[in-house]
Amino acid sequence: MVTRPAREDDAAALREIFNEAVQDRLATFDAEAASMEEQRRLIAAAAQDPRHPILVAELRGWALGWITIQPYDRRPQLEDIGEVIVYVRRSFRNYGVGRQLMKAIEKEAPNLGYRKLIGHVLADNHDSLHLCRVTGWREVGRYAQHARHEDKLRDVMVVEYLVPSAPAPS
Repeated sequence: MVTRPAREDDAAALREIFNEAVQDRLATFDAEAASMEEQRRLIAAAAQDPRHPILVAELRGWALGWITIQPYDRRPQLEDIGEVIVYVRRSFRNYGVGRQLMKAIEKEAPNLGYRKLIGHVLADNHDSLHLCRVTGWREVGRYAQHARHEDKLRDVMVVEYLVPSAPAPS
């Protein structure tokens, strides 16, 4: 399995993976499936903005999952914090794909100027919370009744990863 930047021809596979997450109702707050146009737009935006990449986990030409760093806040004082979002193809969950994607984005973060990565995980998404714990993230709080999802309010866990500083030049 390799991890690489998303390409335009990944749009269909990444859309399929995202839409599985929408159907499963655990990995995203989104309730609507993404269109091909939306997915193409996301990939094009990532290609234009290197600080907000989309990385794809691929095996034998097949996309197994993807991860992105999105802006956390518009205020300039918080521009070195990014929000991470990860999706794994349903049939490849619990095979280390998410772990590899998390490690890849953690490795990229210092090169992109981040000091911290954050995430928001539905509190009942135990697999994603476990993924965060095993990849060095920590739970920092719980928002009660935070995400409106299918006409009910759900709790959300806030997780963070403190990016190790890049070594100082000698």
